[in-house]
Parts: sequence; C-alpha cells; structure tokens
Amino acid sequence: MNKPKSQRITPAAMSGEQIADAILYGTYTKTALWSFISRNGGADAAHAKYPQLAVALHILKQERRKAKSARAVKAILKPLSRQYADGQSLTEILAPVLQGYRRLYREKLNLDMTPEQVIMFLVATDGVENLEQHGYSVAGDFLTATTA
Repeated sequence: MNKPKSQRITPAAMSGEQIADAILYGTYTKTALWSFISRNGGADAAHAKYPQLAVALHILKQERRKAKSARAVKAILKPLSRQYADGQSLTEILAPVLQGYRRLYREKLNLDMTPEQVIMFLVATDGVENLEQHGYSVAGDFLTATTA
C-alpha cells in the first residue's frame, strides 16, 4: 500500500518556505507538521534543531492573516456590490463618505470639490502613498504628502 504524500515529505530536509508551500498547496498537512514537531521533543526542541520550522509557521500565520483580511474586504464590498448591481452609481453608493470628505476639504483647505474630484484626490494621494509604503512603484507623476 502506498503511503500518503504527507508522510513522504520530511520537514528536516526542507526550507521554511518549502514547508509552508507544501502545506498551502496541500501536499503536506499542518497536522503532520505538528506530529513531526512532537516526535522531535516538542516545540522548543524542534525549533532549536530545525529553525526552518519557525520560518514555516511564521509564513503560515501571515497567510492566515491575509485570508482574514480578504474575508473582511469581501464582507464590506458585498452589500456595496449589490447596490451597484441594482443600478446605483459609485458616487451614489459612497455619497455619505464623499460628503464627509467634501465638508472636511471645504472647512480645512477651503476647497469646494465635486464627489468625483474627492474620489480622484483620495486615490491619487492616499492610494499612491499606500502603494509606495508596500514597495510598489506608481507610474506617472502623483504628488503626495511625502513628496510635496
């Protein structure tokens, strides 16, 4: 009888990234990883002997956080997407938020902007800064608070 794939893989001979990839792609299981850790004297002893286990567990924790964030974004977008599908425009759906920003810009900066201008301003400033913070370059000339 053939052994399951998870038993043919040994974390001792793999890097942390390889272990995490094997778990994420289903060729190895997290249960099998914890069994390997238990067989090697528990978490402290196994991490001391195989530092790649800590790397793998850290990567898996990051992936779990990303998945949680993605679910949160989907939960926020779901009702908005339904409104959009019902024929409402983007500015109609976001009207309460855009009105708040219009009031903020009018009172603080003495700028009277249309809802469309508010969207463009937010994307061109906050969006560009956020992308740059995460290491993505933006094509084009966009002035931001850090460059202005």
